[in-house]
Amino acid sequence: MCGGSTDVDKTFVLPAASVRMVDCTYCGCPVENHDPVYVSETPDGKSTTQFCNYGCLSAHIDEAALTTGTTCEWSPTQ
Repeated sequence: MCGGSTDVDKTFVLPAASVRMVDCTYCGCPVENHDPVYVSETPDGKSTTQFCNYGCLSAHIDEAALTTGTTCEWSPTQ
């Protein structure tokens, strides 16, 4: 579930209303509630894409077909 965390005692805790969290590029959940991955930065150091974790990053890559056609072609006869 997005927007909260579970403490050791299994109590669901919502983040403070005053805290502005950055949303995951893939799923829209606040990345600070997870193990965030920041993919690129602008020259001034600000993140341009962010993901909750490597799972969301991997799913985004697969769904957007970002690796399709990006490899060299090789054949054993070359």
